[in-house]
Amino acid sequence: YRYFMYAYVINLDRSPDRRAHMIAELAKAGVDYEFVSAYDGRNLDLNDPSLVTPELLTKSPFPANHGATVLSHIRCYERMIAQGRESALVLEDDVLLPADLNVLADAAAAQLTGPEVALLSFTDPEPMKMANAEAVPLPNGRTLALPIDPWHVRSAGAYLITREGGERLIKSLVPLRSCADEWGFFYHEGFLDRVRCIVPSTVAGADQFHSTAGSYTLGTGLKRDR
Repeated sequence: YRYFMYAYVINLDRSPDRRAHMIAELAKAGVDYEFVSAYDGRNLDLNDPSLVTPELLTKSPFPANHGATVLSHIRCYERMIAQGRESALVLEDDVLLPADLNVLADAAAAQLTGPEVALLSFTDPEPMKMANAEAVPLPNGRTLALPIDPWHVRSAGAYLITREGGERLIKSLVPLRSCADEWGFFYHEGFLDRVRCIVPSTVAGADQFHSTAGSYTLGTGLKRDR
């Protein structure tokens, strides 16, 4: 079986430790990839109204960092489109990858249509509720499912995105008024037609950089912790 999944890995040029970490993780997962230079928040002009809106300044305690993160993700979408890919995996550089990421991402990507994303990493302070309707089984006990409330779904650490999704977000995210992981906002505003999650959350944060936690429930099933 030949795997076609390709990953864009966001990494600040001044963070070689994170780059080395991701090289090791990607080797373990066997995914083809390239690094995308992250936009440096120190270079973001918060006074440029064509780039930054007052909304971002109001909602974010660190607007330069959050704005730069959005621009970094946009660079991944631009690379994906320029290279003619129909879907791709976008990764931040502080995650731990499962060994079966390649087959999992391929199987999930085959289910994606139109402008949508499928999150492999997501967090919520409350148990994440997923809909049984339209749930699709994936390899090794995972499920591709719709969150009942997409407003609660956060994290841009690892996700699949379609070309149409990338095109829509490129047009919609600038001037900056959101963080990179406001998936409910993107769905509500029509930037994406659908936001789904691969459950249980299969990509975690690397402890040496930060820690994350999340959980979900599928339909009326028992709570499952990541």
